Amino acid sequence: MLYGLIKLGLMIFISGLLVSCNTVQSKPPSIIFKNAAYQPLAINARRLEIIDNWQMPIVDPYVGHQINPLPSNVVADWAAHVLRPAGGSGEVVFDMEQIAVTLTDMPQKLDLKGLLSDQQSRKATAEIKAQIMWLQPIGGTQARVDLSASHSITVRESANTNEVREVLHKTLKGALLRLDVQARKELEKIEQLILP
Repeated sequence: MLYGLIKLGLMIFISGLLVSCNTVQSKPPSIIFKNAAYQPLAINARRLEIIDNWQMPIVDPYVGHQINPLPSNVVADWAAHVLRPAGGSGEVVFDMEQIAVTLTDMPQKLDLKGLLSDQQSRKATAEIKAQIMWLQPIGGTQARVDLSASHSITVRESANTNEVREVLHKTLKGALLRLDVQARKELEKIEQLILP
């Protein structure tokens, strides 16, 4: 009887160990970019066309293909939300030329202080390059704005996968915010493009 209790206790203990080994770290919910934070612009055009000319490489240091939602989808959502056609004719074209998110290694300090500290080991960088073209047949007006924005954040050595993913999202958000500021500044310079 004692032997049976010991055997049962040992089986419960081993089962508990096996269950704990099979515990998978839960995947965090995907960060949704709330573009409602950006005020829409009433554009003097009848329609908006979004063109994606960028094919992100799926090799190091590019990591954009691992982000959900994809960086190109985030920027396209921004364009659809901010560049609102409100005119009777014409077209506004948002051409995404490059939307790259990279993760690169940083040099490490190899002295005693560096070995004992939690160093910044990698750098996440988001770069967005795009064009906004406005074609208005009434009056034959045309305009083009070239946009370029980037943002970087360093990642500490001890960061886990979820923390790295969060840094990548923050990096993309930072670049998008800079793109938004630049786009508004440049579009305001073009007469009759933004409707009251």
